[in-house]
Amino acid sequence: MSLTPDCGKVIILPRVDSTNNYAKEHFSVLEDGTVVIAEEQFAGRGRLGRKWIAAPGTSLTASVVLKNISQPFHAGAILGLAGLELVRDYLPGVAVFFKWPNDIYIRECKLAGILSEGIIAHGKLAGVVSGIGINVNQSKEDLQGMDNFAVSLCSVAEKRFFLEKMRFELAEKIKKYYIMYQSNSANLLKLWRDENRLIGETLVLTTADGREKQGCFTGIGDRGEMLLRSPDGVDFCFDCGDVKINTALINFNNLENKINQK
Repeated sequence: MSLTPDCGKVIILPRVDSTNNYAKEHFSVLEDGTVVIAEEQFAGRGRLGRKWIAAPGTSLTASVVLKNISQPFHAGAILGLAGLELVRDYLPGVAVFFKWPNDIYIRECKLAGILSEGIIAHGKLAGVVSGIGINVNQSKEDLQGMDNFAVSLCSVAEKRFFLEKMRFELAEKIKKYYIMYQSNSANLLKLWRDENRLIGETLVLTTADGREKQGCFTGIGDRGEMLLRSPDGVDFCFDCGDVKINTALINFNNLENKINQK
């Protein structure tokens, strides 16, 4: 089935445990491209089992049903580009970028995260549910209670934002990039790779078994994996675990100049 600009509904839920959970539970009956948005999400999840809770009036939380997708990691590219464009609309001139695989960052602080989950039916990939959470109206004091360094649109712009309008803008951008993916997936994935502005920087990796490694991020492979070079010149790939930004290893002024030049 081909995707047209008006296909897929937008569902607004006043309160839900997780937009991803809702989309997964109703996957078989929801139209391809349906966007599920919550005004309040009380049991959201991030990668590696992290909790993501959105109090009313603070965050954008949305999930999309993607039934025509060839690789699960492509879902993160679609949602990530939509989220990135929305953030740039509201924070013009601010250097915003992707941190592999699924986060939107300003300097060393996390602004948004994405969680994509494959749906298996009859032993095959039936589609993907991909969710995004964007910090919007949290104050600096609210952000201090989070596990990692975090930032919100409000803490950067020093003003609150109208979430009702932003929810529909986000839904339209998600559909826009899904349509782009359907017509030219290679072009969309190139856009996503180009927004991974930490390529060329040295990052700290934590493997699934808890070991730490360090490497220069040299690119992204065909399966969405990180390609890196160790300090002793050995090339390796990384596809499961956590990526950390060590502020001692990155010159953020140079990074911001690189972002603003593109």
